[in-house]
Amino acid sequence: MKILMTESLLATGTDVFDAHPDVEVVTPRDTSEQALIEVIADVDGIAVRSAQLTAAVLAAAPKLRAVARHGVGYDNIHVDSLTQRKIPLLLAITANAVSVAEHTMMFILELAKRARIYDAEARRSDFRLRSAPIAVDIAEKTLTIVGFGRIGTRLARRALAFDMHVYVADPYVDDEVIEQAGCTPVDDFRTVLDRTDFLSVHCPLNDETRHLIDAEALALMRPESFVINCARGGIVDETALQIALDDRRVAGAGIDVFEVEPPPADHPFLASDKVLLSPHSAGVSVEAAKRMSRETATRLIDALEGNIDIAALANPEPFGRP
Repeated sequence: MKILMTESLLATGTDVFDAHPDVEVVTPRDTSEQALIEVIADVDGIAVRSAQLTAAVLAAAPKLRAVARHGVGYDNIHVDSLTQRKIPLLLAITANAVSVAEHTMMFILELAKRARIYDAEARRSDFRLRSAPIAVDIAEKTLTIVGFGRIGTRLARRALAFDMHVYVADPYVDDEVIEQAGCTPVDDFRTVLDRTDFLSVHCPLNDETRHLIDAEALALMRPESFVINCARGGIVDETALQIALDDRRVAGAGIDVFEVEPPPADHPFLASDKVLLSPHSAGVSVEAAKRMSRETATRLIDALEGNIDIAALANPEPFGRP
């Protein structure tokens, strides 16, 4: 079997390939469309990170039987080309779920406890904030989670451990499942925004969710509330959020993902002291990186050997799943 590894994996992934003597791994000279086309003609599988697998690239691979994505997003892959040929696109679905849930909790705690402000004041030996506290507790506060998949479920468990109340909105998850997790299901997250302290989105970006958190939704929130996006840029309307922050209709935000990455230098979030930022790194930890490389390689090898994990498919339709 010949595998195209568009970008390097950690040793936890390459070791999986090395353990199969029948596997030959090839790497392109670069990840431009033409460079990929030049080396892809006889590959059986592709392990891809951020390289663009366009329709033209995939069309140049007549022997292709499986693709594994180093991550859970697949905006860089022309999925229809794979689906039409019944080629599975497998995702590293479990590798970074814990890391993103923890990163979201970090946002919640920092926004509530004003860690950056306290740190700056302490470094100036200014202890006046002891007499004028600005931090709030998250115990007994309400967290509304939009999306109850691998990350949303893990976030809920962590929030409940901090004695938070948790609402969950996810039309694809039964209310009973949400209730068994200790949370309260809601059909429409907008109906509870007036009692939400923290709103966190954990759903994919698609036509249904683009600008899901828009000006109308933000207008329903309380001045003391916070918005967190560790999912995908575009789910939160960035312009509407900045206006809401400027108008003090929400207190702050934690943003890991942007509609354009990296954001332009004049993006208002970059100059706002109400927004805590990270560079699309919520799922990036030492442990997650190792898990992701191993999972990417393992899923690809398994698929090429005829063992496809249906739960990890980005395109389950050709395999009899909705």
